[in-house]
Amino acid sequence: MPSLGADMEAGTLVEWLVAPGDTVARGDPIAVVETQKGAIEIEVFQDGVVEDLTAEIGAKLPVGAPLAVILGDGEAPPARSPATSAPAKAPEPAPSIPLSELRPPTEPAHDVRPAEPLVKASPAARQRAEALGLALADVPGTGPDGVIVLGDVERAAAGGSPTETTDAPKSATATAPQERGDCMEEMRKAIAAAMSRSNQTIPHFHLTHTIDLEPATAFLTASNSGRPPAERVLLGALFVRAAVRAAVAAPTLNGHFTQAV
Repeated sequence: MPSLGADMEAGTLVEWLVAPGDTVARGDPIAVVETQKGAIEIEVFQDGVVEDLTAEIGAKLPVGAPLAVILGDGEAPPARSPATSAPAKAPEPAPSIPLSELRPPTEPAHDVRPAEPLVKASPAARQRAEALGLALADVPGTGPDGVIVLGDVERAAAGGSPTETTDAPKSATATAPQERGDCMEEMRKAIAAAMSRSNQTIPHFHLTHTIDLEPATAFLTASNSGRPPAERVLLGALFVRAAVRAAVAAPTLNGHFTQAV
């Protein structure tokens, strides 16, 4: 679990974007983690092949906890524990039955069903589809290479359709806003805590001022006289104009926001 902020102590694993056997490169998004700042994709720090996903969906893990096992070029899988690597006990021989008691069965012991086709889906999507009783084969995927993601299952359950066709593969980043719209619980908790703390610890004072709008309404009545409804000036336009003139008169109240490109 990487540290996604100076105040981050733990994160909740929301979704895996890879599966065991996938080849990943440094910088590829491999999972989605929910923190107090929202749902964030985490990137892999090395090239290799995903050997095992050790963390489960929904688990809250501290920073530094292992999430998966990734093998580098030429690296061997880690040794299994003795409990898992011990050879299986040889089955005991079945008791012999006399030939006179053997009878052919009248009907098959169980139904033989054809193997279902493999459906590409993320672990979170599979869990959600199983909970909703949906067949993944009937859900169109919008993830990379047509992989079914959590948002696809939610749309199928609601009876909706994907916003884009699946002819062209999409990156996991492009589908992030659609499939993680409900992953903001930790962010809402942080916002609520900050607002409550500011209200309790920071002094507040409120200012009110009464303004006579009769001259403004008289101006609008005279200005709109004879104009069609589509060309009439509303009272809100005067409020905007007043705010502009106040900002010019009080330069210290002007604020600027610049975004570097």
